[in-house]
Amino acid sequence: MQFLKFASNEDEQLCATIRQQNVLLIDDVATSGSTINEILRTLRILNEDNDITIFSLIGRKDLMADAN
Repeated sequence: MQFLKFASNEDEQLCATIRQQNVLLIDDVATSGSTINEILRTLRILNEDNDITIFSLIGRKDLMADAN
């Protein structure tokens, strides 16, 4: 993509590889969701047509299903 600047040729090649792949995003604990949202925003710029699957533990009680 023309508007992206890369620190190295390796970074540019990694970006090109990501554009061609489905992505599995693993986040250790999601609390506010801001990390996942930022990563998804960036991945969608690079990879708008491919699948992105997210796996994360939920770190907030208000987001968890009721165990009763």
